[in-house]
Amino acid sequence: MTGINCAADVKVHTVSSSDFGDAWPFTVESVDLMCDGPSPKALARTADGTVYALNGSARRIANDRGWADGFDITKPSSTMPSVKMDYSDIVQIAQDLCSTP
Repeated sequence: MTGINCAADVKVHTVSSSDFGDAWPFTVESVDLMCDGPSPKALARTADGTVYALNGSARRIANDRGWADGFDITKPSSTMPSVKMDYSDIVQIAQDLCSTP
């Protein structure tokens, strides 16, 4: 996994399309959410091992860390196909991992 500490204490929370139903914003069936702090960087790892930056603080350093942009796996909105689906709820779940003991 590029740019993330792989130590045993890294918290990972898996979410999938079955958890979110029609609100599932990604083109993949599931992702492992992670948080890289400080300044919580919300990340998603797909089954192939690619890590995606989901929020601004993660995107700012994505190129340096070898992370892809979360918008690359985000589905278009059903009401406005030119706009990607909102995944702010998923970002919050990932960021919460930084503050969970």
